Amino acid sequence: MTQMSRVLVFFIVGLAAIPRGQSLLERGLFGHPAPPPCGLPAFTDELPADAQKKMKEIWKDYKEGEKCYHEHGLTRELMDSLPKEVRQEIHKGAFLPPILKKQPKDIQDQFIAIIDDKSIPFEEKSTKMHELAQKVLKGDTLKEFNEFQSKMDEHRKNLNELAEKLSPEAKEAYEKISKLEKEKHEILHKLSESAQEELFALYKERQNKFPKPL
Repeated sequence: MTQMSRVLVFFIVGLAAIPRGQSLLERGLFGHPAPPPCGLPAFTDELPADAQKKMKEIWKDYKEGEKCYHEHGLTRELMDSLPKEVRQEIHKGAFLPPILKKQPKDIQDQFIAIIDDKSIPFEEKSTKMHELAQKVLKGDTLKEFNEFQSKMDEHRKNLNELAEKLSPEAKEAYEKISKLEKEKHEILHKLSESAQEELFALYKERQNKFPKPL
């Protein structure tokens, strides 16, 4: 998967930090990604110094529990104003678990290579990343990675249990929509770079022009 396809999936599908298949409940009903959390974005420290300052200014008066449509709008405008290379570098690690973002670049690149490898089925990428982690991570770092992965597995298990309790009608719909979501991801994964760029521009325009809730 190229950098552009990572960005495309990030905006359209709303994938989680660890690249293993999400349930419909995790992504949001009908595949629409859940809105980003309110508050200073986690990637702020990865921005250039001047952009970091502007980002912190945007969120300085935000109080937990308040709506943040205005702040999200300003954040999007700030990100859109950054050079393409800067945005790509930030999105490059968007699918890495938090602990991996603290590792040296050569370590991160090995995990990103698994994400990028089109020969590895999407549902197998997490297993490959786990195997790699056991080889290249040490001590507390490996322990933290394994704990994080265990928490994600438990979270996913809980969501699957909730899905099993759905009424027959709702469960049937859930399974059909989940299948469509997987097909959508596979379509995006196979697109050429130019087609990905076209779709990214279209979805970005739709996102920017979509009416904001009052």
